[in-house]
Amino acid sequence: MTGARGIGAGGWSRAVAATMAALLAVLIVAPVGAIFLSSFYDGGPSLSAYADFLTDRRMLAATLNSLAVATGIAALSVLVGVPLAFGVARTRMWFRGLVSAAMILSLISPEFLLAMGYILMAGPNAGYANQALRAVFDLSATSGPFDIFSLWGLIFTALPNGVAFVFLALVPALANMDPALEDAARLKGASPLRAVIDVTLPLMRPAILAGALLAFATSLAMYGAPEMLGIDVLTVAIREALLGLEFSTASVASVTLVALSALALGLQRALLRHGDRYRVLGGKAFAARRLDLGAATHLLSALAFLYVMVALILPYGTMIAVSAMKSIGNGFSAGNWTLQNFVVVLGDPSIRQAVWLSFWLAAVTATVVIVIGVLTAYVILRTRLRARSLLDYASILPLAVPGTAIGFALIVIYLNWPGNLTGFYGTAMILLVAYLARFIPIGVRNGQSGLLQIAPELEEAARVSGSTEFGALMRITIPLMLPMLVYTWLLVFILAIPELSASIILRGFGTQTVATSLLSVWNGNGGLAVACAYGVCIFAVVSALFLLAALVGRRSPAIRKSIFGGG
Repeated sequence: MTGARGIGAGGWSRAVAATMAALLAVLIVAPVGAIFLSSFYDGGPSLSAYADFLTDRRMLAATLNSLAVATGIAALSVLVGVPLAFGVARTRMWFRGLVSAAMILSLISPEFLLAMGYILMAGPNAGYANQALRAVFDLSATSGPFDIFSLWGLIFTALPNGVAFVFLALVPALANMDPALEDAARLKGASPLRAVIDVTLPLMRPAILAGALLAFATSLAMYGAPEMLGIDVLTVAIREALLGLEFSTASVASVTLVALSALALGLQRALLRHGDRYRVLGGKAFAARRLDLGAATHLLSALAFLYVMVALILPYGTMIAVSAMKSIGNGFSAGNWTLQNFVVVLGDPSIRQAVWLSFWLAAVTATVVIVIGVLTAYVILRTRLRARSLLDYASILPLAVPGTAIGFALIVIYLNWPGNLTGFYGTAMILLVAYLARFIPIGVRNGQSGLLQIAPELEEAARVSGSTEFGALMRITIPLMLPMLVYTWLLVFILAIPELSASIILRGFGTQTVATSLLSVWNGNGGLAVACAYGVCIFAVVSALFLLAALVGRRSPAIRKSIFGGG
């Protein structure tokens, strides 16, 4: 992303570039390199770890499960996301605002919270939906008909996140498409719906595939839902290998996971980069006409509302209901309601400590990510330094590295670092390093989006007036970027609070985070009702911060573009 005109590279720019390169090398390049190098070392250079991996049935099964789940989510995300995006952007469908809000919430909500809700709904024996269906249809079976503890159950649980990626990739292009393209098809006798099928959807193919590939990559990286559902995928297998001190197995599993994610994200970026051959937007803004689908509008509206109910309202509603129950076994009966579970959550010292640590990590991570992101984006877009392309690629590298792999990489680095750094493991600082590595791409990408909205001539004018590069940045650029910076800080803060995949690998006895402590409560150290109360509190905080970020985002076109534009 280097489209802006550079303004030269003075001593300050070179110093910033060198500093950012060093930071990215330590935070990103070194961990990624450690993953690959460790897989080729077993007391010396060796391929034995790969041979063992290929003959390990458990690891092969985990790999196949990961591919099956990610492929299923990507395919179903297209099947569900494309009609919903079309309905919101191009029709008079009801609930358009509700669907859009549900997509954003699906994207920022941790998948393990959804897993909790779906387990309570569709657990084969005691799931409330299964109990209701058995009662309504007078089924004699004591379990089913749904079993959330399966590959299909995992696909269903993680599907809302994948649908959101496809939806958000399509809506802006559909909403701003030049209507003349469809008009030309209609002049040749095509119906409005046929024009959409024959003209619009083929032009949307790069965006659809890009969203599907992003859904594929993020599905490979998830940890919480597979762990809670008992599905052996690569992320879970990495942690199990580490617990068994099988470092060579964990390293090859991490390499496999990174390679699959990198392939998907590489294809996604290639599609977006070469999408100009499918370009449907000209130099001016268009407002595509909304189609009147007649009676089909009601059907599409009903399906959209059903999706929001199943993907968001029912699982979270079930979790909220259970959080207020005295006994889960007594269900929704009168007299089974209490707020005591919330009292337990708010009064538990270990939970308060986990919340404090997560908020501290999220705040520091968001602040550092802002600084690194803005300065790196400045070097990439505002200088002519040859190294800026390398900085650009290094800054997005973590997108292809799941959190479990980052956690494993940091263990490898600090256990093999010259000197004694073994005490670094299990501390808040190693968690902070992992969080920075995970979220730097957000800071750099949003920093670039903000800078692209500001003409370089403004900085040049300040420098002509006697200001230094740093002075022009602080007095001109940063104030103009302030809405984007506040939004980015809130976004990173929101995403860092419930971070699980790296935290579960790196946490120590005294460094439980919100996500790891919730998992501990869910697994028996507190009870399901208390775990649901804890989850409701997390969801409430994330939702409130999302609303605050949305209010900030309304003030900046750059922010809206970073959310909806360009993937």
